[in-house]
Order: sequence, then structure tokens, then C-alpha cells
Amino acid sequence: MSKELKVALFCSGGMSSSLVGSKLQKVYTKEDKDIKVDAYDFGMLDEVGSKLDVIIIAPQISWAYDQVKKDYPNAKVIKLTMQEFGSMSGEVVAKRLEKEGI
Repeated sequence: MSKELKVALFCSGGMSSSLVGSKLQKVYTKEDKDIKVDAYDFGMLDEVGSKLDVIIIAPQISWAYDQVKKDYPNAKVIKLTMQEFGSMSGEVVAKRLEKEGI
């Protein structure tokens, strides 16, 4: 049995990402995938980043993408587009992650 995949969504305040994160979790739960999705304010990255398999960056903090990739080489770092994030759809984000091999 494979270990649970830990995914976290980060945005500048944590509010919109928690909405998208919970919708993404619903998609994975419905598909019976062993994936745990959390959402955080970007300021929490230092605290939780090393425990994550996938770090998703919301568009409002896309400026941090290169630094996050450098700081967390063991995690897959994905930067969402404004359209993907703005859709507020778990399915849209899950499709993007699938394209990235998740």
C-alpha cells in the first residue's frame, strides 16, 4: 500500500485556498485516492513545507514559485493559473494536477 500523498495549497491569506482545497479533497475522496489536501496562508510554508509531497501556489503568490522550488526540492511545486484558481473548482485543479503526474 502506498503512503498518503500530502498536498497543500498556499495563497496570500489562506481563505480562498481553503475553499479550493476542500473542493479538491472532495474530488480525491470521491475517487477514493489516498491524497490529503490542506490549505494554508503562505506564511505557514516554512512550518509545513518539508512534510509535503506537492506544493500548490495560488496566482497571487506566483512571484514566490522559483524560491519555493529551490527551498523544497523534494516536493513537486505547481503554480496555478488565474483561470484554474479562479474557477474555484476541485475538478479543474485535480485535472491540472493529473497533467503534472499527480
